[in-house]
Amino acid sequence: MNPILAWIPILQPGGSLGNYWWLLLFPLVVGISIAYRATHQSDLAGFWRGVLTFSVKSTVAMGSLGAAMYLFVYLVIPMLRVG
Repeated sequence: MNPILAWIPILQPGGSLGNYWWLLLFPLVVGISIAYRATHQSDLAGFWRGVLTFSVKSTVAMGSLGAAMYLFVYLVIPMLRVG
């Protein structure tokens, strides 16, 4: 059986990045912030400053959510065991 047929992209990230697939967060956030700024800003004054600010805030938010989920899964859920 071909292993690519059983690959689930979101649950099993693969490819040449292997365990470093999460590094794709940075270009994704920059692309989203450029698109957001391009559609919500009427002139180019402060465009790149806005893109940088939006990118940093989004990256920090994603990192914070990841850390919160890590703590929830590995600290809070094991304390809920009954037995």
